[in-house]
Amino acid sequence: MKIKLGARIIFGFGCTLLVVIALMIVSMYNMYLMHSKLQEVSLNTEKIKQVNILTQSMLKVRLDTRGTMIFQDAATLELENNEKAAARAAMDAARKSVHNLPLTEEEKANFQNLEDNITAARPFNTQVAELATAKKFTEAAALLADKSDPMSREGIALINRFVDVAEKRNAEVNRSAFQTYENSFRLLLVLGMIFVLFAFGIAYVITRSITKPVNTIANSLNEGAGQVAAASSQLSATAGQLSQGSAEQASAIEETSSTLQETASMLEQNNANTKQAVQLSEQAKESADKGNNQMSEMMASIQEIKKSSDQISKIIKVIDDIAFQTNILALNAAIEAARAGDAGAGFAVVAEEVRNLAQRSAQAAQDTTTIIEANIELSAKGVNIAEKVREALAEITTQARKVSELMGEISAASQEQAQGVEQVNKAMSQVGTVTQQNAANAEESASAAEELNAQADNMRKIVRELSALVNGNDILKNQTGDLEHRVHPSAYPSGYVASNKPHSNIALTNTDKAAMKTKVISPEDVIPLEKDPQHF
Repeated sequence: MKIKLGARIIFGFGCTLLVVIALMIVSMYNMYLMHSKLQEVSLNTEKIKQVNILTQSMLKVRLDTRGTMIFQDAATLELENNEKAAARAAMDAARKSVHNLPLTEEEKANFQNLEDNITAARPFNTQVAELATAKKFTEAAALLADKSDPMSREGIALINRFVDVAEKRNAEVNRSAFQTYENSFRLLLVLGMIFVLFAFGIAYVITRSITKPVNTIANSLNEGAGQVAAASSQLSATAGQLSQGSAEQASAIEETSSTLQETASMLEQNNANTKQAVQLSEQAKESADKGNNQMSEMMASIQEIKKSSDQISKIIKVIDDIAFQTNILALNAAIEAARAGDAGAGFAVVAEEVRNLAQRSAQAAQDTTTIIEANIELSAKGVNIAEKVREALAEITTQARKVSELMGEISAASQEQAQGVEQVNKAMSQVGTVTQQNAANAEESASAAEELNAQADNMRKIVRELSALVNGNDILKNQTGDLEHRVHPSAYPSGYVASNKPHSNIALTNTDKAAMKTKVISPEDVIPLEKDPQHF
């Protein structure tokens, strides 16, 4: 599978990012668990706080109730009663706060028992205060000992039970929170180690997937440089063969000129035949246009027939309705004749005949409707067939027009070919002159081979730099050799004599010089790293 370098890097960082996101999600989930447990602890603490306020208020009410029995002056009694009223208000506020908090079923049951106790004890406390205010201390003390104090002690016990449940739940939540903390710490530690190993693995895989194909390409380039050097030597030998082949080419040019003259005469004959084919295609196009127009007229006639059939169908429907109404009237007349008895016997016979005629008319109308509907269906099929024929004629017209156009183009092309053959015939006379220059071009090819050798050497240097860039050292150093290969003299054709002229004396055009100029190539030009490596 081919994957770009950029895609590999993005994949590696993407996988790392996914692992980081997974760590974040796990951490956030554990934080959420800790937060929910802290909220539960805070809620239980608030319950305990409000119940403690309730306890203090109950004790304050109890103390103030006893105070009304101790203090005798009116001012002190009024102060005790006011403090007791404030304590009761604080008690009611605490009860309301606890009632508004979310409670478990056990807490609801305990708190309801406490509510019942407070509601039952309040009248006795009020009665004790009233008896003490009325100086009935003996009765007040008895009521306090028998009713008020036991119920107060029971209320305190219920409060303690409620607090015990809340504190027990807090202890469980604290243990659960600590366990969640330990589990989260272990999980994050394991995930962190996995992340580190995964990151190292991704880095190793990506690095390996980059260096392996680059080394393969570098080896291929190194081998290619040697092959280019050998090819440049072979090019020098080919230059000698080119010089020898130039003489043989001159004789072939004469034969080609005579062949071109024969081709020119054949093209003239083809041109005449093409013009005649153009005329025939024009006539076929006109005939197709005429047939298309006649088919359109026939379709219009069929449409008119269809409309007439539709109108006849409507008329037959009216006749059918009249026959139906007549049949009903005949039945009514027969009924009336039957009622008239013997006097209406003749009228009944006439009514029966009218009814028979109405039924026959209805049957005839139905038969006619069936025939008309069949005609309408056949007309519709005829319209469809005529439409298809019209489309086929239109397509034939279009194809005939295209054939006419193509034949015109072929005729024009034949004329151009005739002109081209004439020009080629003239050009062949110039080829002889060009052939004489091939010997000089062979000399230039030898010079180009030397430049190609220089390019091969430059490529080898670039491969070394690339190898050093990827691997840190030149692993191809021992693979390099002498690039200046020499061709055995037997590789040159017989009779070929290498020129001893310096290359500066060879007549070269500016284009040839530019083509043979050594170009400085960078490693990025040899191996574009954003392309798909071959081996991955």
